Amino acid sequence: MNLSSVFQTWLNVLTHPNEETFVQEGEKPDANLTTALIWIVIAGIVAAVFGYIGSSLALNAQGPMMQQMIDQMDLPPEAKAELGALFSGGFMAGMLGAASFASIFITPIFFLIGVGILHLIARMMGGTGEFGKYAYLVAVFQAPLTIVQAVVGLVPILGGCISLVATIYGFVLTYFATKVAHNLTSGKAIVVVIIPIGILFVLFSCIILSTVGLVLSTLGQ
Repeated sequence: MNLSSVFQTWLNVLTHPNEETFVQEGEKPDANLTTALIWIVIAGIVAAVFGYIGSSLALNAQGPMMQQMIDQMDLPPEAKAELGALFSGGFMAGMLGAASFASIFITPIFFLIGVGILHLIARMMGGTGEFGKYAYLVAVFQAPLTIVQAVVGLVPILGGCISLVATIYGFVLTYFATKVAHNLTSGKAIVVVIIPIGILFVLFSCIILSTVGLVLSTLGQ
């Protein structure tokens, strides 16, 4: 795999968000599921590394504060020692390392699930695209955006803003990928992208409302 060529492909898609770009990408001989998974795994590895670095920096900064809070608790010495060991740098670093390693496998799994849901909705809307090519057209921008979000995640506040913009931009590119891969009209392609967002919004709202209701109920009692 030529990394320079891959980088140019990613850059071309990110900087030329239009149907023609995705049509050209879909005609390439390596526009298949295998290429998509390779790219997503690479992105997952990079994201895991930067995620571990960011979490380690946060742990080192908050470690002394956590220990101070434990020391101020009205607990037996044995309990304080156990909590101190639980939140010690070595233990937490090991947990962060395990979580980062697991994300390498979780990233492609979530990618396949997400693309699978979009592909199913597109088919229900009359789409005719193949899953492998559709996964490729999504991965061609999802992989670099994942890497960008992982890198900027090290920057406090500004990183979160950039990550939000990248997420929104990802929805726009998903629209083009869906329209081209499944030969849908603009309206149907928009519907395919909006439906999962709407479902997630409803679920998130239900969780928030349930949590608020539980807190109010507890306070009332």
